[in-house]
Amino acid sequence: MPGIMPALVLVRNVMRLLILIVVFSLTPFSYSVQTPSALTFFPIEIKGKHGYIDSSGKIVIRPQFDDAWGFSEDLAAVRVSDKWGFIDKTGTIVIAPQFFEASSFNEGLAVVGAFFKSGPINSVVGNYGYIDHTGRFAIAPQFGVAFDFSNGLARIQTEDYKNGYIDKSGKVVFWEQRLSEDFSDNLALFTTHGNMPDSRTGYLDLTGHEAIAPTFDGGHPFSEGLACVSQNNRFGFIDTKGNVAIPFRFDNCRSFSEGLAAVAIDDKWGYIDKTGKLVIEVRFAEAKEFSDGIAIVRALSASDKPRPKRQYKPGDIITSVMSGKFGAIDRNGRTILPMKFVQLGEFSDGLAWVNLGKDYIVHGNPDRWGYINKAGKFVWTSR
Repeated sequence: MPGIMPALVLVRNVMRLLILIVVFSLTPFSYSVQTPSALTFFPIEIKGKHGYIDSSGKIVIRPQFDDAWGFSEDLAAVRVSDKWGFIDKTGTIVIAPQFFEASSFNEGLAVVGAFFKSGPINSVVGNYGYIDHTGRFAIAPQFGVAFDFSNGLARIQTEDYKNGYIDKSGKVVFWEQRLSEDFSDNLALFTTHGNMPDSRTGYLDLTGHEAIAPTFDGGHPFSEGLACVSQNNRFGFIDTKGNVAIPFRFDNCRSFSEGLAAVAIDDKWGYIDKTGKLVIEVRFAEAKEFSDGIAIVRALSASDKPRPKRQYKPGDIITSVMSGKFGAIDRNGRTILPMKFVQLGEFSDGLAWVNLGKDYIVHGNPDRWGYINKAGKFVWTSR
């Protein structure tokens, strides 16, 4: 589901996990006024078949696929029956469906799952490798786990469970057995003892050396040259040298995006700029990162009482119960969409995904959903 699942989780046995980041930098579609690079497509589903609309809500690729992801680098992964391939912006299949899984393209390569020619081995159907835009394997399928490229490197796990980072030739640049994340701003977050209480957070450079020592209680990946980290239950920001850029004076924080970062003070969220100045007052129950000039926030009404989030799992759908409703604000803190939605995805190229059901969905698909523009107009709904 476009707005629910920013990351698709694939499980191959207990130890074989691949998270495919679905990037909604969706592919353009040409018509007489705008150039192809100026237009964006958004995935939709009608009667079990998947296609695409443009930002006006017009269907531009008819629903015909069994599943479909957003466009990235002018190609989109689609599923036909039980196999994945790729289409171009005209809806033409350009890489034949042949994979048991496929991710979006990043830095010219896409992770795909290739079937073993001999058939499943101990319930494992194949390995992961990387293809280029022609569908040719740039890095042969050989990994039990593989992640997208970022800053020229990708995390992998071998079949014998060794973790490391490879370059675009497939060469292992360094091995790293500690829990670590993708590179951003040429640094990768790592933790000394995984998610254990005594674990500390630091950052690796592109050679695998500790660029910033693990002295923090927790942290986020770098974004726009800064990272949110915590010490002694207080949160602040460091720069790429590990120096404190914004003092530890917050109860919580999120990563910078479009020059602003969400911070919490006394259980209320607002936004600061890169000098640490509060530019949008703390007044929200929840605040997400800015995207496309808009941030999704959650607010409590006068009758709402704060309560802890609770998750429920009816069948294959996991829902969450929380106080308040979601809306959207601009960079000045002005309300763009009223606080009346049970769930909103981030804006991308003018549209945001909206859950039109009754429950906040953690995992699974809502009964009804759609896309809304910044003026508050629904351009498409599922039914």
